[in-house]
Amino acid sequence: MKAQAERASGMRIQFSRGFRYLLAGIASVQLLAGCGGLQIKPPPMAFYDLGADNARILPSALAPSRVEVNTRPWLALSAMQYRLLWQDPDRRRAYAESRWASQPAEMLALVLERSLGTGTGGLRCRLQVELDEFVQVFPNPEQSRVELLARIGLFPPRSDVPVAHREFHIVEAAPTADAAGGVAGFRRASELLASKVAEWITELDQEPGEGLNGRGRCGA
Repeated sequence: MKAQAERASGMRIQFSRGFRYLLAGIASVQLLAGCGGLQIKPPPMAFYDLGADNARILPSALAPSRVEVNTRPWLALSAMQYRLLWQDPDRRRAYAESRWASQPAEMLALVLERSLGTGTGGLRCRLQVELDEFVQVFPNPEQSRVELLARIGLFPPRSDVPVAHREFHIVEAAPTADAAGGVAGFRRASELLASKVAEWITELDQEPGEGLNGRGRCGA
């Protein structure tokens, strides 16, 4: 009888422990279910552009008829790309929570059109740009710079043979080592490119041959 009583007591203890474990498990499941119902939103995506306050820097008489900007396939995206020179420097990375408002080629075309006064008459040549690089580079975690590489040609209205062509490589320090710093650097780099292109066109127009609109040049 004593042994039977001990066995019965042990069974009650095991049942009591098992019931408590069961209740604890149910409570955990309910807690997890409650957490799963919470709508924890990720940080909002930030969209950037190159600004809209570009001052005109070229006389109307030298304004190209239009600007065409083409780019490499890996730049035909709105992703903000960067490289880490100390870690797999050949790898292109992209910010997860920051994007360009449009493709870099489209934004750069707008900067050039506003700065050069495209479509206002004057020069009959068109400006064709091949954008080869548009990337933020980090030499270390505390510093970054932007690099813009473009090949530019000036073409007569009815010819695919350029009057002149030139490569421009713009490197500009970013004020901060993050996406916002890269945006500021690219705005400055785009303005510098427009300024250098304006100087180049002005120099070409001063060469002998009745200016760029003369016979055999943009007048063809």
